[in-house]
Amino acid sequence: MFYKVLDGVKIVEYGNLISAPFCAKILADLGAEVIKIEVPGLGDESRRREPFFKDIPGLERSGLFLYLNMNKLGITLNPAMPTGKKILCDLLAQADIFIENNPPKKMRKLGLSYNYVKLINPRLIMTSITPFGQTGPYKDFEGGELIATQMGGVGNISMREGDASKEPIKLPAHLFTFQAGLSASAATLGALFHQSLTGEGTQLDISEQESVIQNLNSATARFSYANQIMARTDAAGHAPFHILPCKDGYICAAFVEEAEWRRFVEVMGHPEWADNELFVNFSTRAKYWDALKPLIVEWTMQYTMEEIYRRSQEKAVPLGAVRSADQVLLDKQMAARDFFVEVNHPEIGNLTYQSIPYRFSGLQREAPAAAPLLGQDNEQIYCRRLGYTKNDLVKFKEAGVI
Repeated sequence: MFYKVLDGVKIVEYGNLISAPFCAKILADLGAEVIKIEVPGLGDESRRREPFFKDIPGLERSGLFLYLNMNKLGITLNPAMPTGKKILCDLLAQADIFIENNPPKKMRKLGLSYNYVKLINPRLIMTSITPFGQTGPYKDFEGGELIATQMGGVGNISMREGDASKEPIKLPAHLFTFQAGLSASAATLGALFHQSLTGEGTQLDISEQESVIQNLNSATARFSYANQIMARTDAAGHAPFHILPCKDGYICAAFVEEAEWRRFVEVMGHPEWADNELFVNFSTRAKYWDALKPLIVEWTMQYTMEEIYRRSQEKAVPLGAVRSADQVLLDKQMAARDFFVEVNHPEIGNLTYQSIPYRFSGLQREAPAAAPLLGQDNEQIYCRRLGYTKNDLVKFKEAGVI
């Protein structure tokens, strides 16, 4: 699904994997036209990343690519070649926004610094996403999600229950790379508003490491305010603040306020052990968690996730079921809001995708378009928009330009 609130906004995306494509996707979902540039013959690296449809690898079968690049036009282009660079510059001359997540040294080598592209189009917003930013001693360091998140401090607090001596664990999926793309999209919308008022362009310098630190909850604040370093232990001294087993799966109990714990005690039928002095407050419950956990689990294992969730909701207890992907897909709340949508892809048919997590009152949502096949829109962009002929395209392809 998408809304046409950015109808008429033209974006060129020269990105790879997640952060830049996700930033561009958010803007495409708002109705902007996004032309995605991919490497001739190979495409975006995400095309070669799992999961693949029916576990069969292929450039058009990656679930990651298909999600990140919905609602976009797709072309192949090699800006390292003089003709390729000229074509890119022609596209940038017509664009409002240029989104990229290439290493700064690569962009300098290509001659595509902001100082250069703003000569082509002074109104252009250039959104540059890198592991460490465009300045500073790390600017040319190689990086990736795991490196940026660990250098941002996540590893020091990623938990192994009850054992801070164990090695840190990686957070799931590509959490912080998506977060960097989200941060970049918010900044880009702000720059677009500034552009609409002044006609001026700018470069946005987005650091994935800084995006990690910004979203690190209270770890840096704790050190700044109290000289405390959060350890890899459970919930910084709170309990229960855990995943707990039940009859048909797991629940997540996260109680910060003492009143929340007391209400959960009532949900459990106020067992005698709940009044033990060892469990008198959140810090003592954390200290004696090894003794408390089996007592709670003895009760949770008697009930299903739904039963515990419903009882807890009735007592205003912040507790939730730990749902698997199939349970989320079938959730009645998602169905009521039409969150999941079916999109037809020309190679693999209908697939279900998550849509957009917001609604505009009074505006109609449009049906989403599938991610482009590799080079799908070459003729539309190069011939109908830039004026090249089909014979030109044949020559470009033979020369490795497209």
